[in-house]
Amino acid sequence: MLRYEAVTKRFGPLLALDGITLECASGRTTALLGPSGCGKSTLLRLAVGLVQADAGRVQVDGRTVGGATLEGLRRRIGYVIQEGGLFPHLDVRGNVTLMARHLGWERGRIDDRYRELLELVKLPATVSPRPPDELSGGQRQRVSLMRALMLDPELLLLDEPLGALDPMIRHELQHDLKELFASLNRTVVLVTHDIAEAGVLGDALVLLRAGRIEQQGSLAELLDRPRSAFVREFVASQRGARELLEEQNAAHTRMER
Repeated sequence: MLRYEAVTKRFGPLLALDGITLECASGRTTALLGPSGCGKSTLLRLAVGLVQADAGRVQVDGRTVGGATLEGLRRRIGYVIQEGGLFPHLDVRGNVTLMARHLGWERGRIDDRYRELLELVKLPATVSPRPPDELSGGQRQRVSLMRALMLDPELLLLDEPLGALDPMIRHELQHDLKELFASLNRTVVLVTHDIAEAGVLGDALVLLRAGRIEQQGSLAELLDRPRSAFVREFVASQRGARELLEEQNAAHTRMER
């Protein structure tokens, strides 16, 4: 569904991406992780056409992102930016339905989709007239997700969707997102600094460093078979990853019984 072929991107003297080739499997969740400045968010911005590669190409469903294809591809992509990016002058419903109204959807279709999304992200209809500044952090993230899903996109991109939340709300939303991704059966690519969060949400983990892929695979592979000193150090610096793997293994054992 989403493929990067030998993609290089510079911002002035900064080499953000250095010849990356990566395929994000259709219907699966790929988690991009690594330290700040490693190129995670740049990969998402390339996929939605906010920036263009200096070399290589980015393809969505076999079509190269850019040029005449860009507008049509964007309507097939849902994008949640860091901290949600809701418009402060619009209420919840206005934020969520903005693009559908712009595209001329009929009122009944908009109403049906809006109610469906409220149920999907577990928000009450009473939030509809509220502006973003009257919502909790968790509610704002759920509204941002609704907006990204409004047009029923085939590809969903999330840039640090839970990064600004306190630990309790973050933990709750991690598990809600995991259930949501499973029910949607869409291709999802998300960015996070947290390997435990990547392990909860991602089917495949991709660890980046200085614009290159250091290692990709499952959480178990990164924890138990690190391919470099950097991977070992990154994993060692993260709390909760080993405990999460043990929980996943125990759950798998119970299912087999």
